[in-house]
Order: sequence, then structure tokens, then C-alpha cells
Amino acid sequence: MHRGAARLLHPGVRPSQVQRRAPAVVLLLLFLVPIVQPVTTAEIASDDFGILDALDELLEDRTLSSSDLLAEGIASTTLASVDAAAREVREGDAIVEAERFLDGLEVRDSAPFEPDHPRAYEFLLDAENHSGAGLPDNLFQTLFSLENWELTDPLAIGVNTYAIYLNFSSKNDGPSYESWTSGTFTGDIQVGANLNLFDNYIDIDGDGAEDVIVELTVQGLLQRGQGWDITTSGGVGPIAGLIPETLWIRPIFQWRVHQIDAADPLWDDMAFLEVSLLKGFAFDFTVQNSESYSIVIDTRFTQPPNEFRVGVGLDRITFEISDTVTDVAGLLLDLLGGGVGADTLSLTSISAPYAITIQNPDAPGGSLQTECADEDWFDPETQPRVDSHADRCSFGVGIGFVHFDAVTEEGTVPDVLELAYIDAGFHPADTGRRLPSEIDLTLRNDNFGDNSFDTVEIFTDRDSDVYVHYFEDRSEMPEGEANFGNISDARIWIRGLPSGSLPEEEINALFTMIGEAPGSVNLPGDMPNRLSLFIGIKNFSGDATTNVNDPTLPINPATPPNTLIVIAAMDFIPLLEFASSFQRGGFAPDRSSMSLVVENLPPVIVVSGSFSLGQSGVDRLRPDNSNLNAISQVLDNALLGLVEIILDLGTIVNSIPGAIVGTAGSAGGTVEVACFTQVKAAWSTGETRSPAEVGTLGFALSSSDQPWIPNEDHLLLSSDASIEVVQGRSGPVEPLVPVAMSARVSGISGVTQSFDPLTSERVLALKGSSSEPLIVGHVSHDGPNMTLAQKQAAMISNRPDDLRLVQLPERLIYEASAPIGTITYGGQDGEQRNALRLVGLPSEFELVLGSEVGYVATTPIQAVEIQSSNGTVPLTMDGDHVRFSVDGDETSLSVRISDVLRMRRLSPLEEGAAGPEGNSRVEMQRTSSEPLRLLFEDATNYDDPLLGLNGRAVIEPLPADIMIAVPGGADSEGLELPDFGDQEGVEGLSFFLGDLVAFGQVANDFIHALTKDLGGSVSGESDLAIGMDLDTGESFNMTADMRKGTTPNEPAWVHGLSMEADERVDVDLNLSRLDRLTLSGRITLETIWEDARLTADEQEQGDLVL
Repeated sequence: MHRGAARLLHPGVRPSQVQRRAPAVVLLLLFLVPIVQPVTTAEIASDDFGILDALDELLEDRTLSSSDLLAEGIASTTLASVDAAAREVREGDAIVEAERFLDGLEVRDSAPFEPDHPRAYEFLLDAENHSGAGLPDNLFQTLFSLENWELTDPLAIGVNTYAIYLNFSSKNDGPSYESWTSGTFTGDIQVGANLNLFDNYIDIDGDGAEDVIVELTVQGLLQRGQGWDITTSGGVGPIAGLIPETLWIRPIFQWRVHQIDAADPLWDDMAFLEVSLLKGFAFDFTVQNSESYSIVIDTRFTQPPNEFRVGVGLDRITFEISDTVTDVAGLLLDLLGGGVGADTLSLTSISAPYAITIQNPDAPGGSLQTECADEDWFDPETQPRVDSHADRCSFGVGIGFVHFDAVTEEGTVPDVLELAYIDAGFHPADTGRRLPSEIDLTLRNDNFGDNSFDTVEIFTDRDSDVYVHYFEDRSEMPEGEANFGNISDARIWIRGLPSGSLPEEEINALFTMIGEAPGSVNLPGDMPNRLSLFIGIKNFSGDATTNVNDPTLPINPATPPNTLIVIAAMDFIPLLEFASSFQRGGFAPDRSSMSLVVENLPPVIVVSGSFSLGQSGVDRLRPDNSNLNAISQVLDNALLGLVEIILDLGTIVNSIPGAIVGTAGSAGGTVEVACFTQVKAAWSTGETRSPAEVGTLGFALSSSDQPWIPNEDHLLLSSDASIEVVQGRSGPVEPLVPVAMSARVSGISGVTQSFDPLTSERVLALKGSSSEPLIVGHVSHDGPNMTLAQKQAAMISNRPDDLRLVQLPERLIYEASAPIGTITYGGQDGEQRNALRLVGLPSEFELVLGSEVGYVATTPIQAVEIQSSNGTVPLTMDGDHVRFSVDGDETSLSVRISDVLRMRRLSPLEEGAAGPEGNSRVEMQRTSSEPLRLLFEDATNYDDPLLGLNGRAVIEPLPADIMIAVPGGADSEGLELPDFGDQEGVEGLSFFLGDLVAFGQVANDFIHALTKDLGGSVSGESDLAIGMDLDTGESFNMTADMRKGTTPNEPAWVHGLSMEADERVDVDLNLSRLDRLTLSGRITLETIWEDARLTADEQEQGDLVL
């Protein structure tokens, strides 16, 4: 045996004498022997305590043993199985499957919607340029000028002037017509059973015969106590001798459009008819530079209108009566005779609810009004319903206003300060041909009470598709502390709104749940007697009254959350589509975009939590013009009040996504979503409340173009480096949505998310049923180009019905109602690809992060598979294995372990300490023992011949309980898991996932550094402590063939351990001080020292040179 080599031997195959701890001792020796401790430059110091000499003598005694030949044969056969199991990755491997998870990735356009205003608003936005074709030369002057004022009609000024716009088109590119008419309210008011504010007969086609009548009336004012009443100094009622103080009325404004002659051929070819009212608001134009408004009521039809009516009823309008009025009887006479001036009554309040009724009746004996029977013109099977205004079977209603700045130059149109409207279209459901004939819409709030709720209540007599377009532009007005308001644009499709009415007991339960039980003093107006769809938004923190205690409801109003949102319908709604864009300051680069698509919306959805929504009841300017009579003031303020409620609802809806997502931030909070078949626990007819499921819910929210997967169940976060800071209207600002989110889930009946900032506990619970796989992913990108994006995703093969995740700073607890088939994770960043597959995941387990990293469960995972590579072709093996391959800068790591019950890594007891206390420990516990194959390959051409580990090993079987101690220095400094950091909620999760994909490269580099130079190559003494505890109570076989560096001699195969180890030293001398050393001598010395070994011949050559 050479003096410079060591050989380790075991005395042969004698099972009866094997001690349980003997393998551990031998393995310990295996790690200790290759450690060299060079000291000075030219000297080598080592101390093996006589172990090597004793083993050498033992080897001499066993030279003739035939067991060595047997060992070589067994080893060759065993290690051949390692070579046979080694292969390139292929179809079915985790790293291959994971690369395809995001194949369906698309980029969603987040640009703000292009303006799509109804025709009347386009005129007002460009009111100066509408001459010719029967249009006013200057629409603004028509509505707001003082030119018509005269002594005989003192109120004939622009603010009392209306304009009627009519647009008619024929089928198949037939004739089309536009016409205008205008007038003043003063001359049109007629006192009788109703107040006819105007009554216009319009000739559409210019043939001299009037074709349509347009009318606005005020109804319901004649019955005292119902339509009006007077409060006097002595109480309520027109009692003679008492002084009147206030007057309230409950009017119904009715808009009517009616064809005059149904037999006129004009109607046979009608394709579209639009009729709009434009009216100047009642401001005091005697004040210089006054701002002004124009109100718009818009209606549109595809069927000839027969007694089409839109009624707007108010709960109450209150006037204060001037002190000059001292006699109730005289006031009543003046009211009936129309002689009350503006100085007599002063408007003080208009209160909700606003009850809007739409009547679309068929003419007697026909169905033309509600049935689109022309099959050549309208074919619902082949004409997809995308644009409500372009649909060939519909009717629509809209209301809104335009706010103008003060006039700066006579005869010009001022700038537009505000624009807001809501536009609704009604269509046959699905592929039907029938339109509804009756629709009730009630907008209710308690702004004059607790100011705690808003509701939208809808009834329809026929199933229908409903389109709603909400738009508000306040970008030229200050809002709060901001110099500029925002632009909001929301578009909603309700496909298949169910008709009919909920039972009275269900309606009562709905109002009870929002804290407004029947008989509540805070409820404005009356309870609805028919209801198809209810949307309620409740702020319980604003309640000043005690609510009914009803624990049988989904939310008990006596112990409520901060906020409640409830949606209730007659039946499942087949499809709900909601899309909105928001521009902060009206500046397109500073925006957010949201999309929501829900299929099979359950009858009841309840959203509750600790979040708070945007405040409603914003005070807007109400005109009170002394130049106008009371009727004009009532009309103007009633319409403006209706628009205000709509804008309030828009403010609330826009705040919902941010408020809900905000519960995951540093402030914490809870949000819960639950779906049911009904609100009341049990109806008198026997139906009981039970959970219901959403068919499919898709959601996307971002401030830039975002990646999403619209056709697969997923949860995807994405961060866009191009919007770390965005350009706002007043300078750089943080984006409205720092981390984009998109999701699509199916079969959901309940979701709960909570975060406690004190304990940092985050809980996510999911209920429902779905057999669809679920993708959870993260994408880091820079702009809309996804080619260079960092991508990672995990696919859950089957989602359990009940799923609960509890995340703590150093622990993740998973609880589910059933096991999961597989979870496969994959990440890609440039050439680096990572994959982790968990097969047969149990229904309960725990992941630990922090000083202890690991996995704990009561039942085992069927298999854990890890694959990580930056190579062109990743490498792996069959069966349980560890394979690590290196070739230059390319690395591949592949690991598979089966039946894992517990696996963890614990930090050192004393960080940086020498000996066992400084070691990290890796523990693994399994339920069964399986063979484990190990393959290490390093094809790198190192300059240092001591580097690189190559070899094969088989452990048959791998014991079920293993504990390995790893050197603390390499572990604690070389491998660090990413953490959540201090970021907010979803943003923190995004950064964590972004770091996680790079962790695979860090892990590969760490393993490479650990294996390529095991034992070290240093110029001073160092300590290495490695311990293994294999006290498992079961026997196992271990076969290994390992080579580190370029050791030339291969040890002989034996039963036991055999090793060839060279003692080498890297020499680093200052040869400049050897002035007699020639160049040839220097070359000779460098050649001798090149392999870090010194043979007898090389020693003689060196002596000659020196």
C-alpha cells in the first residue's frame, strides 16, 4: 500500500456479528478519511490515530478471502440498476408537465374603455357645432340663453327651456331621420287631473302628418296625505286660521312616448327610434358667470312605441313656505291655480326612494310592442348580443346630466366640468323574442336617516337580458383633497334575469337582515310588494337604532359585521358580466381595470366583513333659483337627486374590490362570501335554506395589461416592473393596483379570508365542489411582452370540497375534506426551471418555515418529486432517487422520495459553533422502506484537479427513519428560503413567489458547492463535523462507488468500505526570492506541483532544481 494512500476495509460478511451501530460508525469514517489539514506551504500534517494502519493490517489478513470477489459481482449488478434508472426527462415528468401549466396564458387589455355615450350626450359635449339638418345652431344657447324672455312670459328663459331630439332609422338601410323641437315649460303647464309639463307632437318623416307624441306629466298630487300635505303652526292639515310652515308632495313624473297612427307605413320598416329630452337646469342666470347643468332623459326602441311610459316616483319633496303666506286656504287656491311664485316656496329636501316604473304594453289585440317577430330582421340564434344599442330587439331608458362651467364669452359654449349618466337596455332572455312589458326599479337609501344603506330593487314580468352602463367623469372638478376627480366607466350584462316575485316573507327577511325590518322608522318609503332581484349594501357601523335579533338569518342584524352586501334573485342567474375602468384624475396612465364574469349566479349571495365601503350621500349642488316657479324647481331637483343616488351607488361599487383586497393588508380584517338558495331559514311552503354553488366565477383586477388564463380554473398574481411608479396627472404616484390578480374558480359555495395583524395569522377557507384542476401561479413581467417573464405555477389535480389554510409567520396548516391526487409546482426564470410534485397529498398536513423547515402529517405523502435544472435537457431517474448532474454552468437536480410522513430541517443549536452544536439537522420519517438510488455526475473541466464528485450509490432499502447532521456553516450561509417580508398582503405574497422561483437556482448552486469540494482544499487547518444516525431497527444494504476529483487508483471491491485517498497540497510559493531559479527550473517545479501530489521521482527532480 502506498504511503500517500489510505484504504478502509470491513472484515467480511458475518451478519451474526454485525452491531446495530456498526454501519453508522463506518459511514462516519467514510466522511472523516478524505479530510486533509495542510498547514505550512511545504509541509503536511495529519493524524489518523492509528486507524488506517490497523485497517491496513486487517486487509492483509483478508487478501485471500473469496468474499471480495462476491462483493464485486453484487456491486456491479446493484450499481447497474442506477445506470438503468438514469434517463432524460420525458412526458409525464413534473418538470415537463409544469412547463405547460401556463400555456393558456393570455394578456388582458386594461386600457380604459373608449367613450360610448348615448347620442344626446354627444350633442351636449360638442354643443357649439350642430348647425343644419334641423339641429339647433347652438344647443347650449337653446337651453340656457335669455333671448326668449319677454314681459308676457317672464319665465321663458333658457333654464326653463327644453329640447326634444328624435332619431329614426329604417331596416335594410332605408330612410333615416333626425328632428328637434323645443319650447318652454311656462306655456305648456296645464292644471287638471295631472300637470302636463309639455305635450309635443312630432313629424318624423316630414310628410306633414305627426307620427309620435312625447309627453311629460306630474301625477299623484290631488289626494291629501298621499300625494301632498301641509304642516302648520298648529300641526298637520289645512286648518283655517293656522299659519302654514312647510309643504310636502309625493309626485310621480311620467315620461310617455306613443305612436299616433299604428297603420302608418313608417312603422313597418322601423329599425330604431331614439327620443331624448334635454333641459337646462334651474340656476340663477342673473348672477354673472354662473355654472349650469343640462339634464337628459333618453329612451330608445326597436319596436314601435305604444303607450310606452317611464314613471319616476319620489318618497317626498319638502318646501319651506315663506313668512308672507299667512292663510292656508289662499295658498291652496294659488297652488291649484298655478299662481305660486318662486319667492313663496323654497325647496328644502328630496328624499328617496326613487321608484322607477317602465310600462311597455302591447296595443290591444296585438303583440308588436313586446315581440320581435320579424325573423328576416332579427335572428337571436345567429346574432350575438354584444352591443345593447345595436341589438335588433330591445328598449332602453337612460338619465343623466352635463355640468358646464361658467360662460367666459358671450355666444360661446363653456367647458364641460362633469358628465354622468346611467343607461339601461332590456332584451329578450337568451334566444327568445319577447320583451318584458312591466319593470319596476327602486333606488332606495336613508341619506336623511342613518345614512347606512343603499338598495336596488327590480321586478320584471318576463325573463330578460339586462344591460346597464354607468359613466361618471369628474376629472375637471376637485374631489376631496385631490385637485381632480376621476373617470369611472362600468358596463354590466345580466343574462337571463329571472322574472316573477319573491314571497313576501322572503322580502321581509331581506330587509330585516340589512337592519330595516318591516315597520322600521328608518326605512324610507314602503316595503316592495313584488321583487325579482334585490341588491343591498349596508354599513352597520352607521346604525343609530337597535336592530331585530334574528339568529336564523345568514347575518344576524343584532350582532352584525361592519359591512354587508346581499344579492337575492328569484332563481339562478345564468350569466353576469361586469367590466369597469377607473382613471385617477381622469389620466389614462394612472388607472385600474376590473372584469367579473359569473356563470350560474346562485339565488342568494351574502358578502360580509370588517371592510368599509365608499361613503354614499355625497352633497352635490342643488339649484334653488328665485326666477323659477315651484314646479320647475321640483322637476330639476328630482332628476338631479335621482342621478345623485346612481352616482352614490357607483362610488360604493368602485370601492368594493379595493376594500375586500385591503383585508389582506397590514390593517387586517375579514371578508366572507356565502351562497344560499334563500335568505329565510324556512318558508311557509316548506322550502328550507341550503348552500348553493356558483357555477363559475372569473375575476381580474390590474393597473396595466395583465396575464390571465380566462378558460381554466386558476388564481394568478402578477407584478409588472413597468408600473412600479406610474405617471399621474399631478406627478409620479404608486399604481392603484400594485399587484394584479386574476382568478377563475368553479363550484364555489363559500369563501372566507381573514388576517390578524397582531398575530400575523391569515386564514383562507373554501367550500364547494368541483372536479376541475386548479392552477395557482405568479408571473413577474415588464410590460405586456411575456416572452422574458418569470413564470411559476402549481396545479392541484382535484380541489377538495372543503379546504382551509392557516398561515402563520413560520407555519402553514392545511386542512381539507379529502386527499389531493397531486400538486405539481413549476417555475421558470430564463433557463432556470424548477418543479415539485407531491403525489397523494393527505387531507391534513403542516409546512414549517423559519429556523425549522419541514413537512409534518399524520398520514404519508405517496411521493415527493423535485426537479430543478437550467440545462438544455434536464436529467432524472426512475424510482426513489437523488441525481445531481453538473456540466459547466448547467446543472440538474432530481429527487424522488416515497411515503414521506415527516421531513424537516432544523437550524444549528448554536450558530457557527464547532462540533455537533453547530450542525444543522435533516430528519425524515417514512411509513415504509424503499430502495434509494443516488447518482452524482460532474462533467465540468476544472482547473483544480481536486474538484468534482462523480459516483453511484444504492441503499436497499432506505431506512424509514433518518437523521443527518449537516455542517452548519455551509447550511446557514449557503441556503436561505425567501420570506414574505414587510409588504402588504397580496403584494407581500407576490414578492415571496417572485423570490421562490430563483430559489431553485440557489439550491442547485448550494448542492454543487457542497459536493464538488467535499473535504476541502485549503491552506490551513479546518474542522468538518458530519454525523449520521441510522439507528432504525432494520437492516439495509449500501453499495457505493464515488470518486472526488481525479484520484487515479480505484479501490478494490470488498464487503465493507474501501477507499483510495490521496494526500495532496496546493502550493503557493513566492519564487521571486529564488534568484538562481532558471526558467526551465520554474517550469519543472510548476509541472511537479500541478497535480498537488509529490512522487519519489518528482521529489528527486525538485531536489535537483533547488
